[in-house]
Amino acid sequence: MKLYTVNMAVSGKMEKGAKNEPSIATLDEAMLLTGFGIYNIAHMLLSGLILLGVIMQSLAMSYVMPAAQCDLNLSLQQRGWISAIPFLAIILTSYFWGWLADTRGRRLVMLISMIISTVFSGLASFAPEVISFAVLSFISSIFMSGSSAVVYTYLGEFTNIRHRDKIVTFGSAFVGIGTVIIPAIAWVILPLEFSYPLPLLNIAYRPWRLLVVACVLPFVIGTLLLIFIAPESPKFLSSSGKSEECLVVLRKMYSINRRMPEDTYPVKTLISEGSNTKQEEKSGISAILSSMKEQTVPLFKPPFLPWTCLTCFVQFGIFATTNGFYVWFPTILNSLVNHEGAQTRICDVLDAARAPRNDTPVECDDTINTATFEMSVYVGLVFCSMYIIVGFLVDFLGKKAILVVLLAGTGMCGVGAPNVYHQQIAVVLFAIFQMCGACIGLMNAVTVELFPTKFRAMAVCLSMMMGRVGSMVGTNLIGLFLETNCGVSFYLFAGVIMVCALFCLTLPGKNKGPIQTKPKLEATQNETQAPA
Repeated sequence: MKLYTVNMAVSGKMEKGAKNEPSIATLDEAMLLTGFGIYNIAHMLLSGLILLGVIMQSLAMSYVMPAAQCDLNLSLQQRGWISAIPFLAIILTSYFWGWLADTRGRRLVMLISMIISTVFSGLASFAPEVISFAVLSFISSIFMSGSSAVVYTYLGEFTNIRHRDKIVTFGSAFVGIGTVIIPAIAWVILPLEFSYPLPLLNIAYRPWRLLVVACVLPFVIGTLLLIFIAPESPKFLSSSGKSEECLVVLRKMYSINRRMPEDTYPVKTLISEGSNTKQEEKSGISAILSSMKEQTVPLFKPPFLPWTCLTCFVQFGIFATTNGFYVWFPTILNSLVNHEGAQTRICDVLDAARAPRNDTPVECDDTINTATFEMSVYVGLVFCSMYIIVGFLVDFLGKKAILVVLLAGTGMCGVGAPNVYHQQIAVVLFAIFQMCGACIGLMNAVTVELFPTKFRAMAVCLSMMMGRVGSMVGTNLIGLFLETNCGVSFYLFAGVIMVCALFCLTLPGKNKGPIQTKPKLEATQNETQAPA
């Protein structure tokens, strides 16, 4: 039998005579035959680079806003809203990008979105006042969200199910790497003292403007690699009925991973996944809306509804906490570094730092203590290490156990951080509290596993969209509470994280495969469970 030929190949015992006959396999069986090696690692690095660009653009405002507050005449409230612009853009457009990725391809969406995002970020660096800066940053963030919505799906679909959790988790480590690179670049650029007048725009080109441009460099490199090297996702090609194009990608993966000629790849024919996912040639707004409805409505019906709600809520809580506090992290650290006097709690330092503003006008000061950058880099290194540790542990402990333990542990650190009088210990607890962000990649891996191919990108985009809602809500709520009741910000979000840990207890065990809708033969089209 032909399928027997494939199974023999998987075990590395293909008979000589079997090579003369074309082998038929599902995509997941064919992916297993490509092995795991250099190709997957290189693809992870590419996806990680794109993710790095997303993170740098999303979180760079943490350092740009304090440095730009004098040039743009920013109030604290304006700083909070502008810092939330990337998250707002992702909230408004992730749904559209998810539909586009499911119907037009992952690679195309990322390519177009990164090019346009880079152009508008460059224009934003020349903005003369706050409104133009906000508008240009918003447009750049709209297109940045295209890559944000798709990159996890693109990464996961190039890896067979045996290694998918690990590779997505390691790829997510670039979020942690971003938290090291952002303060490191800011440390290099912001202390510079150049100021080049541009009379035509009535601005002075200062270091914070250069920092805006520096944060899109990963997108520039990622765009070039996508154009010249990276192919479309084999999962998307297969589900679109492009089996021959999919086989071309699989042969390349097989050749690089196993160091063998492409023509020795045993699979010659793929079981098509395209009969139900291939779109009819239609045009017009009604066709687009109909297609988006077809991709989305099933996610809010059984059997997908409970998992859609769970993944969206958990991502909301994680993003609200890790990104919400990270936006204000440099400001908080700067207050702690500049504090003089006896050891006291974080919130007491912040209360004392803002006290003079009520009575005495203060000259605008946009300098950031270099110790703030140094401490931010150290925290980023710990953050990055957490991602790497999780990547090694996920195969042994499983996603569910790591999510529950990590979310519960970081939540408890969030409760302890505002109550410790020793500032160094308080900063350590505060940093660990933000390590809940290491669970973002794991939750995306859970989403990729829970939902079938046809709805996978949309499910990831919806959960990430809710995460960005959390980022925007968290950024502004934390800014409000830091001004009014500092302790509430810690207790509220620590409680949310611990509730997320409880919700993760309901997740299925390791590698259960996607949810099946009906026991039809066609259901195997989107199945991603490893072959028996």
